[in-house]
Amino acid sequence: MTAFSFETPQDLQALRVQLYDVFGWQYRAKSVPPPILPLLNATGMLRSPSGLFRCNGHIIGKGYRDLSFEVLETAARDTDQNLEEPFARFSGRGFSGLLISVDHSTGFLGRTVIVRDAGILNPKTLQDMSRVRLVDAGFEALFEVYSDDQVEGRSLMTPDFMQRLMDFEGLDIFNGLQIAFLGNRMHALLPLGEEVQFGSDRRARSAEEAKSAICKEMKLVFGLLADMDALHACARAKTEDEMEAERRKFYDARIALVEAAVDEAIENGTIKSSARPDYMTETGTDMVDPALWGLLRPRV
Repeated sequence: MTAFSFETPQDLQALRVQLYDVFGWQYRAKSVPPPILPLLNATGMLRSPSGLFRCNGHIIGKGYRDLSFEVLETAARDTDQNLEEPFARFSGRGFSGLLISVDHSTGFLGRTVIVRDAGILNPKTLQDMSRVRLVDAGFEALFEVYSDDQVEGRSLMTPDFMQRLMDFEGLDIFNGLQIAFLGNRMHALLPLGEEVQFGSDRRARSAEEAKSAICKEMKLVFGLLADMDALHACARAKTEDEMEAERRKFYDARIALVEAAVDEAIENGTIKSSARPDYMTETGTDMVDPALWGLLRPRV
């Protein structure tokens, strides 16, 4: 049994790795910012004073019908930081939220982005992309679509797709949702802030605290994936109602396994009694980024 105590709280990163592996997914505590971020920053869909980002919490896997996806927790890096410091702080003056990327059924010839409507401030062009005129007044009251391929941009804006985006407007968790189509992926940007996280460094002082935190994180991830999966789906061999029921059943079944998986991982001692590996020195954790601890393991 893993030893939790107030004096020796346990880091949750190791537990996350173990639990996402149960579902055949990969979890990384830290990751390199993906190439889509500069485009999103240039379009104003997310903002970083320096144009730089830090990425904690990165999930890679396959969902319903083997849909490949990535979920990334990212935040802007401020310009007043010493960029050479490994533990530079992020004051939250830029974007902080989640980037969810899913493989689309076909590749895209151009770029298409769906940004929040800014009324009379909407630009005519955005990073060499022109506005895509649509006939749905309700949708255009909420969003503006820009693309460098007008035909492709209109083909992506199906009635079902637009209606789903409008339906999300009534849910707090999707407040500020924006979409980008690039390459062969749909990218969803959710500015959830620091209160909704699944990959931040965090310690728990009891098994109950660890279980509560991890279950909340994983259920959030599964729920968001189910919604983004449904949003991007376009080729339907069955009716939408049948597809929706199957999709929800797939993700709900995994949500039901989360608590049992957490209990088993804690019981088996996935989290060590010390957050510091046995081969580290007493001061090693203060000097070395945890992501690099493995490099300090003794060699024979």
